[in-house]
Amino acid sequence: MKKNILFFSIYLFPIIAFSQVEDIPISNSVYNFLMRAEVRGFLPHFSTTKLPLQRREVIHALKQIRSNEQYLSNSEKQSLLYFEKEFRIAYEPRAVIFKSKSDTTLINFSNLLSDADKMFYHYTDSANKLSIRPIGSLDLIEKINEDHSQYSLVGLFGLKFYGTLSRSLGYYFQAKNGKVISGNKSLALYNSEYKKSVKFTELNSDIDLTQSHIIFQKDWFRAKIGREEEQIGAGLFQKTYVTNDGPPMDAISLATVFKSFRYDFSFSDLIGYSDNPFITSVRSSIPQKYLIQHRFSIRPSWGEFGFWEGLISSGRGIDIAYLNPIIFLKSAEHSLHDRDNSLMGFDATIRPIKNIELRSTLMLDDLIFSEIGKGYWSNKVAFNGAAIYTTPFNLDCGVEYSRVEPYTFSHFNYQDSYTNDGTLIGSILQPNSEQYSLLLQYWWGSRYPLRVNLNYTRHGENVYDSTGALIKNVGADPKITRRDPDPATGFPGDPYYGVKFLDGNLQEVLSVQVNFRVEIVRNFSMSAIYNLQMKNDYADHYFRLCFYLN
Repeated sequence: MKKNILFFSIYLFPIIAFSQVEDIPISNSVYNFLMRAEVRGFLPHFSTTKLPLQRREVIHALKQIRSNEQYLSNSEKQSLLYFEKEFRIAYEPRAVIFKSKSDTTLINFSNLLSDADKMFYHYTDSANKLSIRPIGSLDLIEKINEDHSQYSLVGLFGLKFYGTLSRSLGYYFQAKNGKVISGNKSLALYNSEYKKSVKFTELNSDIDLTQSHIIFQKDWFRAKIGREEEQIGAGLFQKTYVTNDGPPMDAISLATVFKSFRYDFSFSDLIGYSDNPFITSVRSSIPQKYLIQHRFSIRPSWGEFGFWEGLISSGRGIDIAYLNPIIFLKSAEHSLHDRDNSLMGFDATIRPIKNIELRSTLMLDDLIFSEIGKGYWSNKVAFNGAAIYTTPFNLDCGVEYSRVEPYTFSHFNYQDSYTNDGTLIGSILQPNSEQYSLLLQYWWGSRYPLRVNLNYTRHGENVYDSTGALIKNVGADPKITRRDPDPATGFPGDPYYGVKFLDGNLQEVLSVQVNFRVEIVRNFSMSAIYNLQMKNDYADHYFRLCFYLN
């Protein structure tokens, strides 16, 4: 009987079915669930290597998972139903503050704590959709070690609206503002999201964050302009091309998407390093800096193979050659007198059998094959390899090894380093580092699995004297490349050969994180996180309790 009711709610309830083309932010928990389904083999010709996805792509994937219902565990079915309701595949009651022609049920005391989806305003018809929602969080962070304990209480509140016009124009807007209500401000930076607000980190003011985009979709073609977080790269923790650790990038992008083939091109505006002591305000002097990248991928039913190219240009206007979406960037850079920093990469995702997936990305930032094995400084490479296994007991197990060679992401012109506002664009690891990672997550029938991460990281730092002067460069800072001799000062220069991986001041960090999150009622959830960080035998314990609105 229950199965028949579920079938009715999913397939027969009259729900608007037109294409919804706005992107779903990468913070949405649905991507974690789609990753499991991808490994399980339920999503042929599908990949999470490049995120975010459009709403219509997520809806299509969820429907594919439902078509494999006979292979799902009870916990997977429960989790799937949560997302089917969220994306309006299955029926979910809705309540609003402001009525529209399509939604007249008002929020009141009786449905405030119900499973109804609550928002400020919602309107939908056969071709258009608009949703306006409040968003917010109350975040308590506590740090304890053998010396002392401290805490930080941070509050954020904001608004987001999103939707689609005339079936082809998608839009998304989000703005949040907040502050440290009580406690230590520096501890608040433990949350990487707060680091992305320059107003908070540099001006000691409030936390100010915004993202938005507009997408035009027509058949296989899409064009987008916006500011949003992205992830590009095949891996588990490491996303070698583009990660969301840094601030969201402002970009114009084009894409062609077919069932077994995808091509993406984007031109992004970055924040370079200030040429004077002023980091912010009208007194700062920050040169123009751009990231141009494109990637094409082939998607058979059992995986994906991709080729990626990226290029950093700074200190001048836009080169027309780089606006060509189908040009070979490396050759174009050479023809423009070799002034920029070009990179290329290859990635692969393979599902050899059901429930097992292998992922790997290789990025080349200059490589001379004849010099391999000689410790040549310019053989700059970043790579990672991961394996994921989904067990029959609702448990995901993943392992990954990541490595970034010395001097990778750096350039003779430090403005052309592979960074955005001082943060690496495409790696969670600094140059001259490696990381061993383990992921365990248990799906117990919620939107959010119980998750355990274990990471062991080794990083060889550059060596500085007591005054802060660099005395040994081991290629550990993307802003500092190999230095040439300086006859005026007698500096002999950094060596061409004999560069050793993990040379310098070796730092070893063991991190264990346990994350449990639960939706208390619809649109309101709570997460509890414990993180142990051991660095050179010194232990810090972090505890986080966060309440989320929507």
